[in-house]
Amino acid sequence: MTRPKYVASCSGGKDSVATLLLAAQHNEPLDEAVFSEVMFDKDTSGEVPEHRDFIYDRLKPFCEKELGIKFTILHADKTYDEVFHHVITRGPHKGEVRGFAWAGMCAVNRDCKIPPVRKYNAALSPDTVSYVGIAEDEPKRLARLDGVKNVSLLAKHGMTEVDAYKLCQEHGLLSPIYAHCRRNGCWFCPNASDSELLHMVTNYPEMFDRLIEWEKEDNIFHRRMTRRETPSEVKARLLSKSQTGFSSPKSK
Repeated sequence: MTRPKYVASCSGGKDSVATLLLAAQHNEPLDEAVFSEVMFDKDTSGEVPEHRDFIYDRLKPFCEKELGIKFTILHADKTYDEVFHHVITRGPHKGEVRGFAWAGMCAVNRDCKIPPVRKYNAALSPDTVSYVGIAEDEPKRLARLDGVKNVSLLAKHGMTEVDAYKLCQEHGLLSPIYAHCRRNGCWFCPNASDSELLHMVTNYPEMFDRLIEWEKEDNIFHRRMTRRETPSEVKARLLSKSQTGFSSPKSK
């Protein structure tokens, strides 16, 4: 009888990377790490550039060469470009272009992040065990795991979120995103913090300005990038604040 396959969901954030490190340290079975990459368009990643480079240039080689496991990168059929430019087919806004994703009900997560994961999981054997990066001090999230097919190695080995951060840092596997934010997300996320948005506005203005170009297109239903502001309003406010003392965590 062969053992089941062990797969780790890996966003490249501290908790999922710490899961890979714990598996190696404690000889936990692990066959593959899986990362679902959202794409802004066919040629541009939806990941913050530093994090995208960390995944491809650091984490993937580490998994394949040092851990000896497969690192799979999944992509959906749809990009954010296609989600944004979807023409509404019914209701009071029929015929209008959808526009930016709504905070709290992200169509990008629904159409670009989740579908390739579901397709991948559907092809797995029913006895596959999935490692999920949830720390010991996240009881509500842990309660959703069955502990058999969906397992947290962080909880099993008593690791908190702070412990996970330190473990990644000790091994040189902490994503550079943590220099300016607390979480990993798309660079155009409607739920992004001011520090995340300022990072893009100041370090990748040509990318952020793509959003401003979209904002100015005709027949757009939802022009706000965040709950209250369009991309151009976000940029103007953050640049104004940065000139009067506002700074991101990276500059502190």
